[in-house]
Amino acid sequence: MELLDDDTVAMFAEGRGDIDRLRRVLAELPEVFDFSLSGDDTGFFSYTRYAADDLTRLLMEDRRESSYLMDMPIEHTDDGGLRVTYIGTEAAFADALSEQPDDIRIEIERTGSYTPGPRHVVSQLTERQREVLKTAVDLGYYQEPRKTTHDEIAMATELSETTVGEHLRKIEAAVFSSLHVGAAKR
Repeated sequence: MELLDDDTVAMFAEGRGDIDRLRRVLAELPEVFDFSLSGDDTGFFSYTRYAADDLTRLLMEDRRESSYLMDMPIEHTDDGGLRVTYIGTEAAFADALSEQPDDIRIEIERTGSYTPGPRHVVSQLTERQREVLKTAVDLGYYQEPRKTTHDEIAMATELSETTVGEHLRKIEAAVFSSLHVGAAKR
């Protein structure tokens, strides 16, 4: 995304879903000046140039004046929010968080060192989730027939059985939601 001098935003995005519906929506929106889509429902790229609203302008201008970076992609969450990865120092984040408008709610999911890597679902898991996943795989949890239990994974990771179960459900939800599976044909 980039705020242009003519007060429009140019955005390049990757997505999946109903590309024909997206094409219709973009064509009908008066604030969209130009767009291009390529791909299909299983995965597509889009370029869109649209009028900047006040919030977008504020966030984009703030990004220009700050000492932190936004890592792409910016993800849309199921609850209508955005998930953004910011890269920078603690001081830069303190400044950024103190300057946000009152009508923007920010939730920090995690902090730590940044290691760029492939956009693989495993890179989106927390460190603890990756540890539980590695242990589960090593102990044969995903083999057929299953070679281990939540209790054995809990003992190996020094977590409770309930916590292991919660981590495995979150891991599985992340993996399955990341798959580019087309709609079932009837």
